[in-house]
Amino acid sequence: MARLGAHTFIWAAEWTTEAAERILATAAAARLDVVEIPLLRPDEIDVAATVALAARHGVAVTCSLGLPQHATLPDHPAEAEAFLKNALEVAARLDSPCLTGVTYSTIGKLTGAPPTDAEYATIARALKPVARHAASLGLELGLEPCNRYETHLLNQGRQAVELIERIGEDNVFVHLDTYHMNIEEKGFAPAIEAVGRHCRYVHLSESDRGVPGTGTVDWDGVFAGLAAIGYAGDMVLESFMVMHPDIARALAVWRPVARSSEELVEDGFGFLRARAAAHGLLAG
Repeated sequence: MARLGAHTFIWAAEWTTEAAERILATAAAARLDVVEIPLLRPDEIDVAATVALAARHGVAVTCSLGLPQHATLPDHPAEAEAFLKNALEVAARLDSPCLTGVTYSTIGKLTGAPPTDAEYATIARALKPVARHAASLGLELGLEPCNRYETHLLNQGRQAVELIERIGEDNVFVHLDTYHMNIEEKGFAPAIEAVGRHCRYVHLSESDRGVPGTGTVDWDGVFAGLAAIGYAGDMVLESFMVMHPDIARALAVWRPVARSSEELVEDGFGFLRARAAAHGLLAG
């Protein structure tokens, strides 16, 4: 069975010990399996406190990030490799099974031109040793395609698969996000099935990043596609009630996407749990 989870930006912009206590308690009360922690500043995470709180509440954690400007790809490959390896070390200490997200660039970074083969070649060269370091720690490395307004490099699942083939490491996977798919893919089930076994992490996000079931995402198509590939990974509700300053401008969320975090949890997870269970992805 897949695991159902939530991104921490539903509740807090910073992963402090105080925020971790509140978020993990809330996640446990909502019967969630996992919480996704953004490692935008990996060295600021209190690993010991987080591990203890996660164990107390019975909630697992996963880790994600987008590269900072000073360590972005393809511009600064050496810095990106060092930043990602350090983040992987933190993720491993947090008992996360992976590090995923925009690991191949910076959210909101655009060149004003289509991607080039040279850009992909540089990214693949930089991520290959990163993937091998992840494997040495028992972790996987995810690539999340984002919409055309947030990156020019990976917009569709097929592009992420092509980059994985260039990297050539088995522990690199595709991380799909329904918000981005709703903009870039021609449909949900066919796009998910085309990615197939490479899809090992999913963000469940409504078309306006608000409460699932209130927008235009074809949720039955999403879950039918996941069921067709035998998906058993994490399905994480990503919404932005609060914004981290490092990525606020890039994500361009200028108004509340829901009335409250409580509405996202109560209505959003109620809807997602029911639809996923109907397709055999979660226990009913």
